[in-house]
Amino acid sequence: MAKVVENKGGGGRKVKKIKKAEESGKERKVESRKVKKDKAKREEGRKERKVEREREESGKERKVESRKVKKDKAKREEGRKERKVEKVEREREEEKEVEKPRDVEKKEKVIEKIKFHAKRILDRKVFSLIYRKKKRKPKFLRQEFGKLKRLKEKWRRPRGIDSKKRVGKRGKGKLPKIGYKKPENLRHLHPSGYRPILIHNVKELENLDPKKEAIVIASAVGRRKRNDIIRIANEKKIAILNPKLSER
Repeated sequence: MAKVVENKGGGGRKVKKIKKAEESGKERKVESRKVKKDKAKREEGRKERKVEREREESGKERKVESRKVKKDKAKREEGRKERKVEKVEREREEEKEVEKPRDVEKKEKVIEKIKFHAKRILDRKVFSLIYRKKKRKPKFLRQEFGKLKRLKEKWRRPRGIDSKKRVGKRGKGKLPKIGYKKPENLRHLHPSGYRPILIHNVKELENLDPKKEAIVIASAVGRRKRNDIIRIANEKKIAILNPKLSER
């Protein structure tokens, strides 16, 4: 601030000097503010430039590191491939050096042959009974089988609401009923005349009647047990109804 000098001669000069001093003080304040702002901007710019430089340097370092890592990986892969090739070559050489063992002769499986082959001779009475029952048994044909060509011989029971054949009042062809069954002692007979019995082991052969019953060996039975069953069946003269080609 400019010093105000008292002058006895004139009061106007004092006022002018004071005004000039105030104006110069304001200008200096404004200039100081501008200078501070400029400095702050410059510092911010410097900081930003530093950050950018650091980023660029770090990016370059990362690129260099990534290149090094890639080179190291490539070297490792090449080393692995070379080791694999060496292993394969060694194995081949060892296989050539080691003599291959001769093929071991396979032991032939012992197959027991079926020696007893017989058919059951049925009595005349039984035979005549079967014949008569079979002759009396009608062919069960579908409803309207003789009228429609598209119908096949396969039996299908009539299902119509108004069907008289279903009720049994009218209609050609007979319906299957219980009365057409065979007698109990003749049911489920094998064509050879024997009653078939499923066998799984040797113990089940003990209570068999070889005159009336024959055996069917289960498919789950293996070769060893099958041989035992066949051997005992030959001794007891029991017929086997499912022989294999190699057992005949």
